[in-house]
Amino acid sequence: MKSSYEEQWGLADRASSKASKIASPRDGAGFPKDHGAGSSKKDSKGKRVSINSPSNLSSSSTGKEGGKSSGLGIQPNASGPSGDGPQSGGPSSAGSAGGPPSSGGKGAGGSQKPAVPSQKSMTKAERRDLQEKQRAEKAARVSAGLPASGKKAAQVVSQPNSGFSPNPSKSLATSFPGVEAEKAIAAAESTGQAKKRERLTKEIGLFAHLDPPKFANTVMAPKDLHPAVVNVGLQMAQFKICGANARCVATMNAFRKAIQDYQTPPNTTLSRHMQTYLNPHISYLVTCRPMAVSMGNAIRFLKYEIGRNLELPDEDARSLFLEKIDNFIRDRITMADQVIISLGLQKIQDGDVILTYARSSVVQGLLLAAHAKGIKFKVIVVDSRPRFEGKQLLRTLANAGVPCTYVLLTAIGHVMREVSKVILGAHSLLSNGALYSRAGTAVVAMSAHERKIPVIVCCETYKFSERVQLDSFVQNEIGNPDELVNDQHNNYGHSSIRCHDNVHLKLLNLLYDLTPSEFVTVVITEVGLIPCTSVPVILREFL
Repeated sequence: MKSSYEEQWGLADRASSKASKIASPRDGAGFPKDHGAGSSKKDSKGKRVSINSPSNLSSSSTGKEGGKSSGLGIQPNASGPSGDGPQSGGPSSAGSAGGPPSSGGKGAGGSQKPAVPSQKSMTKAERRDLQEKQRAEKAARVSAGLPASGKKAAQVVSQPNSGFSPNPSKSLATSFPGVEAEKAIAAAESTGQAKKRERLTKEIGLFAHLDPPKFANTVMAPKDLHPAVVNVGLQMAQFKICGANARCVATMNAFRKAIQDYQTPPNTTLSRHMQTYLNPHISYLVTCRPMAVSMGNAIRFLKYEIGRNLELPDEDARSLFLEKIDNFIRDRITMADQVIISLGLQKIQDGDVILTYARSSVVQGLLLAAHAKGIKFKVIVVDSRPRFEGKQLLRTLANAGVPCTYVLLTAIGHVMREVSKVILGAHSLLSNGALYSRAGTAVVAMSAHERKIPVIVCCETYKFSERVQLDSFVQNEIGNPDELVNDQHNNYGHSSIRCHDNVHLKLLNLLYDLTPSEFVTVVITEVGLIPCTSVPVILREFL
């Protein structure tokens, strides 16, 4: 027969402890019936927790000492890890943290801890339940503005001048002064947003394999990141820097500043430690937003140049790497765009009505160059929600004096009757000849192909990819679904909060689509005019 001590501390048979979700209040021998202002009870794990009122059965508690850490998995004045069982302590901690008071000849400190079942003796289901409980406690601590660690959270709560208050109506900015408030708010917001976005994304089974939308969080970033890389990552996450060329140039310039300011650690050389130094910067950019094909090719080029110059002195290696970055931007992007523009001018004639979709930097340069050359033509800019990138192209062309028409993607069938050529930009050209570009490009290309209108794609060769993709479902990027419903110009009162509360509504914001090669007439590159099927040849012979 089990002793009363074993029954009270959850060491009795597990079957009896699982038979009842909530045990009766403890009133056995050796335990007082009243601890402070309330009583105590057993939870489903057989542990003792103090309660002050029936309302304290929830995770949020407003008690004095023990209620401050309720639901957060922390125990004030605890010496062991939080959430692992009852802790030994003095009489004051016994009433607040649920530990047994000292009895017999043990003294006030309680030198002997009660035995707690180890995880090795637990079943797989019990260990899983324990892990889920610890995760919930960690999330509760982060959302409350406390450190994720139970020990650190207990130290913050136990400090008299910490300013922490478990009252949810009290903002985190007033609970933690200065920089600590910003860190607490950022951690709480990032945790809540990530879980919400992941839940919304996973609801659509066809795209469950894709990563949820990513949001930059400088609090979780490594401390030794270069400020230029952090700045670029934040701007990419907020779509202040968008477009394959702009993102690649910004990334390479940020790496250039990082290499320029790099200080070689002792007992190593710059060339051998450079890749180790750049890897956290690359990982941070990926956490801000999935890496573009252009960025991946540029980073591979930089790593290749670093790997083949390992024996150079530090200053020579630094100068060489900076020169390689400048040469890449000049040869593969700047000069390549100029060659594409010169070749594209041969395809624009007087009286043409050119349709383009969204905004591409090389297409914009081509249209401006054709207008500066004196060619008389009109431009139809097709745009779509939620980013409306075509507005920036429309503003630039209109200020330059180019006759323009602006329509949304839904009107593509109406305006396509007057179009003579379609000129599009590209995010990437895949090895099977498919065009990977902004969502909506496939609709424009297929609509033009149906009416026998030539589709011209302007793409630099550094955007070519060896990847093969047959549809837009295998690989894509999911944007913030709130952008689909958060529109400051609408008159219907839509908001993401109302849409999230609707269980029958699922939001999906895909950023790219795939256009099959049969819908593209020709691709203009810096090596000439080629068909889509020549992408593997260019990759094999020139790159």
